[in-house]
Amino acid sequence: MSRERGGLIGRHEELAAISGHLGKPVPVVVRGPRGAGKTALLDEVASECRDRDIRTITVELTSSSPASSDESWDLFGVQAVLRALRAGFTDLGGSRLATALATVNQLCTPASYDSPAARGRLFHQFQRLFDIFHDAAAAVVLLDDVDADPATVITTACAALRAGCTVVVACDDEAVALELTAFGDVAGHVVELGPLGDRSVGELIAAATRQQPDPAVTPAIQAALGSLAGNPGAVLALCDLLIGQGRLTPVGGALCLADPDAPIALPAGHWLVRLIGRTRTFGLRLLALIADSEWFGMDDVVVFAHAVDGEPGECGRAIDELTDLGALRCTPDGVLTLASPALGAAAVDAVGRDGLRALHLAFARHLVALGRGPAHALLPLADHLAAGAVDGTTDIGNVVGMEAGGFGAAALLERAARRVRTVNPTLAARWRRAALAHCAPTDHARLLDALIRELIRIGRYDWLGEVVAEARAAHGETAAGPTVARASRELAAAACLAALHTGIPSTAGIGDAPTGPPRAAGAAALIVGRWFGTNEPFRTSDLAAALAPLGTTYDPPATRQALPGDGWFDPIGMFESILGPAYGAPRHGPLALCRRIVDDYRRGQWDDALSGTRTLTATYPAATPVHELARLLAAEMCMCRDERELAEGWLGEPDGRSAFPTLRSRVEMGLLDRRGQADATLAFGQRACAAAVREAKAGDTTGLHLLITRQAFVASSCGAGEDLAEVQEAAKACCAHSAEREPSVTDLLVTAMAQNSFPAARAAATALRAGGYRTEFATACLVAARTSDEPRPWLSAADEIAEQLGDTRLRTYIKSLARTRGVTLPRRTTGSRSSTEVETRIIQLIRQGMTNRQIAAVIRFSEKSVERHLTRLFAKTGCRSRLDLVAAYERGVLAGA
Repeated sequence: MSRERGGLIGRHEELAAISGHLGKPVPVVVRGPRGAGKTALLDEVASECRDRDIRTITVELTSSSPASSDESWDLFGVQAVLRALRAGFTDLGGSRLATALATVNQLCTPASYDSPAARGRLFHQFQRLFDIFHDAAAAVVLLDDVDADPATVITTACAALRAGCTVVVACDDEAVALELTAFGDVAGHVVELGPLGDRSVGELIAAATRQQPDPAVTPAIQAALGSLAGNPGAVLALCDLLIGQGRLTPVGGALCLADPDAPIALPAGHWLVRLIGRTRTFGLRLLALIADSEWFGMDDVVVFAHAVDGEPGECGRAIDELTDLGALRCTPDGVLTLASPALGAAAVDAVGRDGLRALHLAFARHLVALGRGPAHALLPLADHLAAGAVDGTTDIGNVVGMEAGGFGAAALLERAARRVRTVNPTLAARWRRAALAHCAPTDHARLLDALIRELIRIGRYDWLGEVVAEARAAHGETAAGPTVARASRELAAAACLAALHTGIPSTAGIGDAPTGPPRAAGAAALIVGRWFGTNEPFRTSDLAAALAPLGTTYDPPATRQALPGDGWFDPIGMFESILGPAYGAPRHGPLALCRRIVDDYRRGQWDDALSGTRTLTATYPAATPVHELARLLAAEMCMCRDERELAEGWLGEPDGRSAFPTLRSRVEMGLLDRRGQADATLAFGQRACAAAVREAKAGDTTGLHLLITRQAFVASSCGAGEDLAEVQEAAKACCAHSAEREPSVTDLLVTAMAQNSFPAARAAATALRAGGYRTEFATACLVAARTSDEPRPWLSAADEIAEQLGDTRLRTYIKSLARTRGVTLPRRTTGSRSSTEVETRIIQLIRQGMTNRQIAAVIRFSEKSVERHLTRLFAKTGCRSRLDLVAAYERGVLAGA
């Protein structure tokens, strides 16, 4: 069996299937859609033939060279074969072959095909040429990209097969495959190239970009490609496009996708986009309309045909063709959907936003004309009206001819929004936004107020920012008055909300307006200015003052209560406490990302937390407190994984006052501890704890519990009793700023370490386990293992978590503590794969030129684990370099390892 090749990704089984037939006079047909990797597979077959000293030529019947530009007359494909034999003549050459080449070349003219006798002589010499090429030795003929001229390839393949050659043909024409595999007495073979698996797609991206892909990159590209997700050509085309757009960019040691929520479109030059645009004049418009509509069914085909001045029958045939191509899917109830969102986005780009709006309006106009007006098709009509004109520059009611029937566009959109509000509030808000653009001036204030509150309730702060900016632009010069003043305050508060949630530091609608009270506008502007300008996190009381015009549930006497987040900075929790049920938590944006990062960190999902930090950094360039919080957590995780360079990169140099000085001190203390500077670490921690207590008294408790726990752990490990006493005092100071009567988890942990109290450690561990906070639970397990008479279950639990986190620092300490307590931990293997399998995979990736960091990303191990496997391989083989290791693999030295 052929060895697995590092240069081929995801097609090793197919390569092995072809390899088993090399040297036999049989046809092998490699079938697969365009972009499936047929050419790459044939290249690997050619490489394997060279390794096995099998004569091989690759015949390209559709050569792009100028000399072969007009060979339609060459019905046997002789010129293509001659080019292939001349290219390999150095390896294949001999006097007999040279004579045969000259003879065939002389006979192969357009005139030869006009005469049956001359054509027969040509074919006889053509057959003899293949006989000489075979020359009683194993010989392989590779025919690539043959679908353009199937008759020619069948003639060429049959001649090679009669000479005893193995013929490997790459095509997607079923007729060609059937005819070739039925040739002669020996049945041929068909190798189907299906979609690549998820793992192979990730490896393909890593190999193509030569960079470690962030864990979120592959799923995002696959989701965008949809039915094309396993197509290597589509994956590579999308990667090239995203890199060119600057959306695939290196951040924190990995290739990250910026703005992952934005549409990802296939390149305009992709074969599927070009084919659809070339075969049907309205094909791309149909896909764009389906992509941009809430729903589109077979019943809408007639309306679409009228909208594009086409024939319903022609549109129906186009849908059949697009379905056969795999571009469209039709559900049993007749709803048409796109098989590939990236294809839909490419269609939208090709049609253009203006063209798409015109198409929506034309569709709406013909809906009404065909008797499917508001009374019969309210929701589809509202959907196309809203998409047709959202800027108020077009009277959409007149455009579709509804005014004569007594239906105003704004009223229709409001009516439709009310109908779907409970089942699809986002769609209802989109229609209400369109209604606002086309309502009567007397209704504008009412609709604007309702829309702002609705957008806040459903968490669509991107739309909120746009609505506020449009309102300020349209009514910036309105005369003063009590109603206008109230509206100005509300706009300022809404603009503040939008800026904080979207990460866009626009002050439109925030700054003092001539008609707005300076106090209200100033509170909002102050928070936004500090957030984006001086990297200063807001306090609950200041935020409540800025959002007061929107109506709040904030209770000033309750300011002594612990802030949401249990010692973590949680801005979304602050908004929830201030606005109550009127607030909707965002699903996207920097604040949503920050909350997920913190949650993933605490729950032990560090890969996801690091991925979120990269996305936050790449997508939202403005430096804000949530950026610093995410970077500090990333630095902590990288430090624990022994990735010191990355940790220091995330930590960065101090630039002015830190938004979270306590949390930063905790990371700096950890880096000191990693260097083995115990005394310096204790001294630094002592100063940091004192400063943190002062920050807590001023109202900032973020990270205080983490710093105190780390200082207590280091002090107890070093036996520094005096330092532990000071930490206990700091823990008490921390608790003094909380309304909780029961001891906090931090207080319990510090007590356990200071007093060697197992009950306190167990209580802390129980609370953390109940919350699902595995990262902090691991520390509690270590404290419990120190103090318990039965340390084994606690050490085992901590070791399991440390392995999941990739926390080499923690695992080293666990092993040391286990030896001290006389505990033998269960041996853990690296995942479910055998060591030999992992090492083989590492060598294959080295052959692709990957670094240890890139290899770690592909096989989902830590970089340290990769280094350990390499050390084992060097010892086992006696190799001294990565190059020697690859050479040893090529010689089969590792076959039995």
